[in-house]
Amino acid sequence: MRDVQIEPGLGYDNAMSASSIYLKHEISIKDLPELTGSAQRASLGNKWLFVGVDMAPIDSLETGIAVLDRERRILRMDKLSDNDDILLFLDNLAPPENLIVVLDIPKSLSIPSKWRQQQIKMHPLHLRSSIPNATQEVVPTERFAQRAKAFYEAVDERGILMLNFFTAHAKLRYDLSMPFRHRSSQGCRTLQAALKQQLQIQDVPSNLMPSSVLDAMIGAYTAWMVYKAQEGQHFQLYRDDEHRLYVDPLKRWIKPVRYRQGRHRSG
Repeated sequence: MRDVQIEPGLGYDNAMSASSIYLKHEISIKDLPELTGSAQRASLGNKWLFVGVDMAPIDSLETGIAVLDRERRILRMDKLSDNDDILLFLDNLAPPENLIVVLDIPKSLSIPSKWRQQQIKMHPLHLRSSIPNATQEVVPTERFAQRAKAFYEAVDERGILMLNFFTAHAKLRYDLSMPFRHRSSQGCRTLQAALKQQLQIQDVPSNLMPSSVLDAMIGAYTAWMVYKAQEGQHFQLYRDDEHRLYVDPLKRWIKPVRYRQGRHRSG
């Protein structure tokens, strides 16, 4: 386990990037048994289901959930409200050691300005204001909804491998940026097609899915990548100063092409 060494070309040299500002303690998969306190929880070999949670900042807004299996098939999708409903969903899904849950952290609605809300949405971990003499935000976790911290702790207590991530960053790394409004029908339709074509998610329904479930599918795919893809090439793990774990996607996983060696006739 070590502090991040900034490398050019991967986005870590960007002053706005999550990796260079807040997720400052780079870790590896081999550190997970010590950090989670359980070799069984940290073992990727016994992970069978991969859960993405697109959490809303408050209970009155819907939270999207999606579950993939090892073959990237969609097993479950749902929209839930409060943390208890989401936890019950996880309790009934599988034994805790067989799950990886990836949570998209919702921003706090206590930020009063719409301009600041948009700034946090685009650059969620930019802790310093560019305005001279502006009030600095000392505690970065106050920028995010309190329910996310409570949910993380509840999932962690269940013995589930839990990772935070940011959907906006993942969309950029997976080439899922769309020229449409995020929650518009056209934006959802385009993203839904991209999840099937670019991320190769199987059994994507033909009917239009809500944006929260689509974003949850990105989280589920990211959880699947931790199990399947190559660390350092496709994703990087981090922990923050409050010992929560994060996954930062680097690029989407593409199945290697295997060529058959043809037989050549002589003469």
